[in-house]
Amino acid sequence: MSVILSKELLRKSIHLAGMLILVIYYFTDRFTVLFWLVPLVFVTLQLEWMRLSGSFRYPAVLLRPSEEHRVAGYVYSITAACIVIALFPKTIAITALTMAVLGDFSSGIAGAMWGKKADVRQMRLPIKPVPILLVMLLVSFFTGYLAAHAPGLAPLPAYSVALGALGATLADGVPWQIRGRVLDDNLTIPLVSALLMLLSMGI
Repeated sequence: MSVILSKELLRKSIHLAGMLILVIYYFTDRFTVLFWLVPLVFVTLQLEWMRLSGSFRYPAVLLRPSEEHRVAGYVYSITAACIVIALFPKTIAITALTMAVLGDFSSGIAGAMWGKKADVRQMRLPIKPVPILLVMLLVSFFTGYLAAHAPGLAPLPAYSVALGALGATLADGVPWQIRGRVLDDNLTIPLVSALLMLLSMGI
């Protein structure tokens, strides 16, 4: 196993902790999960500010080299989870966050196996390689469909899940920018996915 792949597996395994938020939300309600998630976001932001100001450092293996001097992906992940849970219906929120966790996990591992040229921030092409996009799309759709049809949730139609998976794939594979700054995909994947699924319900 290459060093790049092993490091990516470790980083993405930590991101899988995001599934805990989904499990808690599934068995509770919006108020309950936001009651502890909102304070956790503020604590995370405070710790990240302290890290960036040099008060302490995480082990290098937990961060990408590009994250040493900028906000790390896990901060965007937990912030996005809070926003999506607060703004969207429960089924859509759980489905979008499932795509963000498991789809991005699979895409990251596929990208690590592909090599540095799969890093959308370092390559000249405007999108990730097609095989990695397909991994993201398929994993997002199938895991999202299972999440959207979990017992006790109001099910989403397949076309809504498909649109959500497409949105997640575009957010993962295309570097979205605002004023020249690339938005972190940990933020854009669940937001774009959830928004497209919500809009599809009006079709």
